[in-house]
Amino acid sequence: MLYHLAGVISSVLFVLTWYGLWRQIGGISQRRREGLVATQSLSLNQFGSSYFAFYANFIFGIAVVPFNHYLVWTRCGALLLTLIILWQIWQARKTPFTGFVAILASIALCAGFASMPFRPYPAIAQIGANVLMLIVTLILIQGTLHQLLTLRRHRQVGALSFSLFRSILIKDVSTLLFGLTMPLAQAWPLLVLNGSSVLVRGALLLQMEYIKRHPQ
Repeated sequence: MLYHLAGVISSVLFVLTWYGLWRQIGGISQRRREGLVATQSLSLNQFGSSYFAFYANFIFGIAVVPFNHYLVWTRCGALLLTLIILWQIWQARKTPFTGFVAILASIALCAGFASMPFRPYPAIAQIGANVLMLIVTLILIQGTLHQLLTLRRHRQVGALSFSLFRSILIKDVSTLLFGLTMPLAQAWPLLVLNGSSVLVRGALLLQMEYIKRHPQ
């Protein structure tokens, strides 16, 4: 009962992340219409690592028994919205690497959907999902730190959305609480990933607030 209650609460709060991502997409489009640098201060590293953090939770939810609807479908929406941002970054910068990241993200999402009919995964696939979450945790940490350094260097929030990072922080805390309702042997990668995200995303949001209050 506690598992489902925490799952519902986590899913409802995760809708705030969808809203934050939608606001970020709208902010990029608005800056483009105004003739400004559409993706100013947006780190491809940050949004790419965020995408694969959502993806790791998505795959984890598919791999476990029973199928974790709370993780899979909430992350599915976040993946689609973040994918739009990655393509917007490519559209603004038109570099080979931004194109590579957008294409890789698209292929990974298609592969995730294709894997659903073959679940539940055997034990080796479950281990693979856990390893993926640990790798993505490291990628997420360095990606967020890169975004933080980008902010420090430019001293401008630019196109970064406060709504997005506030909603992500709320999502990470609620997912941590949801993870605590699962068996620790199953949930520890989820706790590590989202706990790390709370720490680094919290530091990033504090930096954004500081720059907003102390502009150049």
